[in-house]
Amino acid sequence: MDRRDRAADDGVCVWKGSITIFLSLACILFLSLICAVTESARVQGAKTQSANITGMGTFSLLSEFETGLLEKYEIFSLDGASSGSFQIQNMNQRFEEFVSQNTNPKTGILKSLAFDPWNLAVESCEITGYALLTDDKGEAFYQQAVSYMKANVGVIALEELLKLADDTDEIEKKQEEYETSQDNSDGQLSELEDEKQEKLDVLESEAQESGEDTAVSVQTVGNPLTEIAKLRKKSTLEIVTWDKTISAKSITLKSQPSKSSLRKGNLSIEEEHSGLISNVLFREYLARYFPNYENGASGAALDYQLEYILGGKAADQNNLKYVVNRLLLLREGMNYAYSVGNDVMNTQAGTLAVSLTGFLGIPALTTATKHALLLAWAYGESLVDVRILLDGGKVPLWKDENSWSLTRENLGRVTEVLKSGAKGKEEGLSYLDYLRVLLNMGSLSDQKMRALDLIQAQMRQEEGMSGFQVQNCIVAVATSATYRCGQIFWGLPQTVMGITGSSATFTQTSSMAY
Repeated sequence: MDRRDRAADDGVCVWKGSITIFLSLACILFLSLICAVTESARVQGAKTQSANITGMGTFSLLSEFETGLLEKYEIFSLDGASSGSFQIQNMNQRFEEFVSQNTNPKTGILKSLAFDPWNLAVESCEITGYALLTDDKGEAFYQQAVSYMKANVGVIALEELLKLADDTDEIEKKQEEYETSQDNSDGQLSELEDEKQEKLDVLESEAQESGEDTAVSVQTVGNPLTEIAKLRKKSTLEIVTWDKTISAKSITLKSQPSKSSLRKGNLSIEEEHSGLISNVLFREYLARYFPNYENGASGAALDYQLEYILGGKAADQNNLKYVVNRLLLLREGMNYAYSVGNDVMNTQAGTLAVSLTGFLGIPALTTATKHALLLAWAYGESLVDVRILLDGGKVPLWKDENSWSLTRENLGRVTEVLKSGAKGKEEGLSYLDYLRVLLNMGSLSDQKMRALDLIQAQMRQEEGMSGFQVQNCIVAVATSATYRCGQIFWGLPQTVMGITGSSATFTQTSSMAY
């Protein structure tokens, strides 16, 4: 009985022992499977985490943008220069610091309490590409300026700016018509000069025989063309600025970004903004952020900065002279178009032409003189217009009889009219409005680079920024980081299955632009 019980007991013990071993082996296999699945999920999570870390590192790198440039010009950029020279290696180090900090959470005061489920380690980091503010003739600068203006210009203001832009083609057409008419008039008068002189010689001879000097007196007295001819020989800038002081500031052009061979990035700039509206907004950005002659603001290197963007000359005085001459031509075209279409002015010019040349008996000369008088009238009116603009007044783009200043009676006394300046002239476009028109007529690529010239000059006036260069300003980067993902749950499957394995390695890339 005791032996059977013991045998029975022994049998039960053996059966119970077999179940325990089987369950143990099964549990190990299940645990290995669970660990393998968990490890696989963890590695996939580590890949996602490494992508996030790379993105955060890139974002952190670009977060060190130049604050002075943002405050003054609303432009984001990262200064890639170190000790005055462009150093991409320093940026690589900075990027690696950001990535390493986010990869390893076991740092700082609570490092003993931290648990890192990803077990990542950084093997290498590098900046694989970058784009600069000056790339593609300032395209990145253009894109940022337009983005800012789109967010800050109202619909009504935009409509007014677009209207000015729409007038550009018509203005250019009128300018071309005026220049062609001026050339034709000069040519006609030149061709008739010999015949005119012959007639004058005959009349002079007859006058001498009769003891009179009538022919010569009629030819010269009361002729407004004589006064206009004298004004044409003078400096237009001196005439229209009158007694105001002109800035004597100047720069060295060959050292400016617009005139230099610049460093180039290896990333392309995404052209998100383009077309008429974007161009108008960019030019409005220039009008708002760069001082000009009329507003009296002083800038670094140059005072007349908007004029420099238009003219590109080394000295303030030369840039203002360029703008004044462009404004004069603009107004000549518009004023000539009005005078030719005005019946009263045509009649007055014809009557005056007859009184000046009719006694010579050369109809072609009288016709040419009438045309010359209309051109001279438009020129005199344009001088008055530019004088008004530079004196703080306003001039309508399209004239009518109420806004026309120069009458037939004071056509020969333009200098006296110029003295009154902008008094009572408060309707129409301001000097800045006309600069907007000139910007719309100018080269966009030149304007972008000349604006960067001025930004560089201004930034160099800031403390510690004497070596600032716009060609070192980074606006976009592409990065790459390689990570090693250490094992955590893979140890048990390796032991059970008797295999060996290595840590996972993967590379993540990121790119970001302002």
